[in-house]
Amino acid sequence: MNPRIRIAIVDDHALMRAGFRAILSAQSDLEIVGEGECGEDALALVRELKPDVMLLDVSMPGMSGIDVTQRLMLSKSATRVAIVTMHADGPLPKLLLENGAAAYLTKGCPAEELVDAVRKIARGGRYVDRAIAQRLAIANAQGETCPLDELSARELEVALMVGRGERSSDIARRLALSEKTVHTYKARIYAKLGIDNDPAITLILLRFGLISM
Repeated sequence: MNPRIRIAIVDDHALMRAGFRAILSAQSDLEIVGEGECGEDALALVRELKPDVMLLDVSMPGMSGIDVTQRLMLSKSATRVAIVTMHADGPLPKLLLENGAAAYLTKGCPAEELVDAVRKIARGGRYVDRAIAQRLAIANAQGETCPLDELSARELEVALMVGRGERSSDIARRLALSEKTVHTYKARIYAKLGIDNDPAITLILLRFGLISM
């Protein structure tokens, strides 16, 4: 008998975690081994429990799913990341899949699709929500671009925090950077997006649905 797939769930909404837990726990080959509500929790769960698969939200207090995914990739973690988020459009699917995510699904996906994705990536495969995969294919075929596509994973991480109104000192503390480095990232973001102030970052993020008022 094959061992059960060990899963950790990280989402800042308790109701979402409960829903994922109910769906996955109903499968005899899946086991929930831990839960968390922020990026820091995600890294601790991987370090302490070494789950096979982690369901991970993108927008959370403190460290976001973007940074968690990138850190796990850089550390060559064996835990496979399945992003499950509200963000279906914009640059996030492409960026996260290029920076270590093995799966990308929306929170509105059917339960059976979530289960299929977990099983597939646990076996070493990749999985992308059907609607998102179609949009990515069309965008690639038509050569469509989003200005946020120009940002690196770290730059997008900083942009999201700026867009939420966080101060440079807070961003520096959360990302373990100096304030000078945060200002350098902001200057790069301004240059790549063709803007010169923080409110303009917020407006672009709002336009592409990465934050909401």
